[in-house]
Amino acid sequence: MPYVSNTDRDREEMLREIGVASIDDLFADVPRELRMKTELDVPGPLSEAELVRHMRSLASMNRTTDDVVSFLGGGIYDHTVPAVVRYVTSMPQFYTAYTPYQAEASQGTLQSIYEFQSLICRLTGLDVANASMYDGASAAAEACLMGVGITRRKKILVAGTANPSLRAVVATYLEASDIEIVELPMAGGVTDATALETHLPGAAVLVVQHPNFFGLLEPVDELSAKCAEAGVLLAASVDPLSLAVLRSPSDYGASIAVGEGQSLGNPVAYGGPLLGFMAADRKHLRRMPGRIIGATTDTEGRRGFVMTLQTREQHIRRQKATSNICTNEGLVALGAAVHMSLLGKKGFRELALQVTSKAHYAALALAAVAGVGLRFDGPFFREFVIDLPVPAHRVKEELGRVGIWPGISCGCYYDGMDSSLLVSVSERHTREDIDSLASGLAAVVSSGGSA
Repeated sequence: MPYVSNTDRDREEMLREIGVASIDDLFADVPRELRMKTELDVPGPLSEAELVRHMRSLASMNRTTDDVVSFLGGGIYDHTVPAVVRYVTSMPQFYTAYTPYQAEASQGTLQSIYEFQSLICRLTGLDVANASMYDGASAAAEACLMGVGITRRKKILVAGTANPSLRAVVATYLEASDIEIVELPMAGGVTDATALETHLPGAAVLVVQHPNFFGLLEPVDELSAKCAEAGVLLAASVDPLSLAVLRSPSDYGASIAVGEGQSLGNPVAYGGPLLGFMAADRKHLRRMPGRIIGATTDTEGRRGFVMTLQTREQHIRRQKATSNICTNEGLVALGAAVHMSLLGKKGFRELALQVTSKAHYAALALAAVAGVGLRFDGPFFREFVIDLPVPAHRVKEELGRVGIWPGISCGCYYDGMDSSLLVSVSERHTREDIDSLASGLAAVVSSGGSA
């Protein structure tokens, strides 16, 4: 982003405009003991040309997925982003727009949000979707609060196989409340349905990720049946691309569906910005956080878009607000809508099938390496876990030197999995990429952890 610095004259004019004589006067309300007593120890100023050269030098130290072959996943995925997505989201009328507070004056923004909501409803099979949320993890936390509000119960169940970041955000969200969080154990890489039964009494909602952090398909029918019997809501955290080949959350009884939409036309971009989505049964509409855009007609019969629901503390009585989420990820949601519309139903399914096929080819290729095996036996989507005869961090270090990022060390999140690696595959990976990973892994393993 270009930057034009302020001159001394600019600063003087701004101070005069707001009615203070100096920068010290501007911060007069900050106690002196809290202010710095000395100047910042930073290098002197650079000219514009020098600064640009310096920043480019720093940037050249980074390596991106365009520079290496990356098998990283775990919630953020490296897909091809068609040029038209960036073209549309770069239009000034979209990228200069913020939250549509004066909604009906922002028909273009409202329509793009409406289309995004409609596509999310198509994917999840649920009745209503909101205008998006910050990310998939905070969307899951909001689903927990939503479940508490609907059932008036104060206990949340979260599958231990859900993304560790999701579980951490849920815990942080609910830390100051009197809501109990129970993390369910796993068996064979999926949620232990037997253990679930003991925790169902008094629970408001079960949050389960499907496919889960390990890429495995959860026994959602069994989990859903047990929840329904106990009057517990099922909130499914889903990978949107998986819904092109798996059943929708509504098909297995989920009342709420949330997820991370970064993979829908948005680059990895150092981990952000991300895109949370949420959909729910119509009967829970008024418990949903954020905003919902609807379509209508004006007095002359012309189609238009309106802010149908906005249950935020800025707009209604604070004690009635469902969330303090302050905005939706409008531009990122637009990118997702453009990407899904561009692919269409057939293209979206073809992309999911490519990912599935390549992931299974990779699993077979890696499992064929001496001493390496699949950690879990169940069906999986997009990613899978392999067990190594050497620590996972050694494999990452050695392969990183030759331009391959082999995956995520599971030991960072789960006890007893220091030699397990989560490998993720997308349509960007070629057969040669996967074969290079397998041969590189074989070299590291045969040398006992060093290439």
